[in-house]
Amino acid sequence: MASVNVIRKRTARVHPALKLQFDYWMLLIMAGLLILGMLIVYSSTFWLGIEAKDGDALYYIRRQFVAFLLGGLGIIFIMQFDYHILRRFSVPVLIITLLGLIVVLFFGEAIFGARRGISGGSYQPSEIAKLATFIYIAHWLSSKGDRIKDVTYGLIPFSVITGVVCSLIILQPDLGTSALIAMVSFTLFFVAGADWRQFMATGALGGSVFFVLIKSFPHAAARLAEYLQTLKDPSLAGWQVRQAFVALGRGGVSGVGLGAGIQKYGALPAAHTDGVFAILGEELGLFGTMICIILLALLVWRGLLTAWRARDSFGGLLALGITCWIGYQSLMNIAVITAVMPFTGIPLPFMSYGGSSLLITLLGMGILLNISRDAAITQRDQPQRNKD
Repeated sequence: MASVNVIRKRTARVHPALKLQFDYWMLLIMAGLLILGMLIVYSSTFWLGIEAKDGDALYYIRRQFVAFLLGGLGIIFIMQFDYHILRRFSVPVLIITLLGLIVVLFFGEAIFGARRGISGGSYQPSEIAKLATFIYIAHWLSSKGDRIKDVTYGLIPFSVITGVVCSLIILQPDLGTSALIAMVSFTLFFVAGADWRQFMATGALGGSVFFVLIKSFPHAAARLAEYLQTLKDPSLAGWQVRQAFVALGRGGVSGVGLGAGIQKYGALPAAHTDGVFAILGEELGLFGTMICIILLALLVWRGLLTAWRARDSFGGLLALGITCWIGYQSLMNIAVITAVMPFTGIPLPFMSYGGSSLLITLLGMGILLNISRDAAITQRDQPQRNKD
């Protein structure tokens, strides 16, 4: 009979009969988000293709579809292996990502005053940095055990790792993505068993640093001032916030109809990326935005359930990191559109146009599905282990 050790020491490659034992609800929810996202991306970009790409209305949706296909192939590839193999590659992948973040600072193309991508923004190392950082952090934390409570083994090296990644992204500058990575990383640090006093002290220090950085960057300081002004008098809100409100107001409950919105025709800046939630609200109304929010909430629920059921700390932390990444990023984007927080250019997962963002998000989902399969197999084997 199989012993506990034999069951735990699975080979890197998964038996074909076990490859389909993953969370089907998670897959269906992701499919719903992708369908909705593709529809709204096409609706918000066809006119851009006509105006900027020699009348090619399908230019942007075609690029998005290529990213979707690559992401789908990536999921299929990831599902061929036990996710624990990622431990072997967490360090080299993070190093390569850091090199990419350095390269983009010198050779990246300036778009809206920030150097975030290469080749017209098609390759954005900051998107890759999200997944690479969470894989490494999950590996690092799971290897520390109770030593994480020790300042020299836990807090200091953790702060250095997170600080280096965030600093390189801040220099682009991209405060939104760096804040997202910091929030997810500190969530993992806390869940992994860090001393709550260290967590509170580091959180306060990190928040203070970000506040100083916001005041140091003129564009960030202007956005914060605009936000504070909006809280006092909504009529004094900045142009982008006002146009987002106009889009949501025009949509009402049922929307003006898919493709019939007008805010995307230049009135709302970055309507197909940062402002896509407003276009969704204009064209599909409150009904459409609630479907999007419910699907994202269900995805987070299934992700947290996968993290809870994972058979080891690495799987649990990695599943939690990917889930928090998608959840926090969604909250940040929707909060910006509804003026709950200051503007920051961060995309809405599965919805916003952007090949790098969609591809990396799908690869993260592939890992999450892989962990859900492992959890299902472990639960199935539990009776056998108890018998042994």
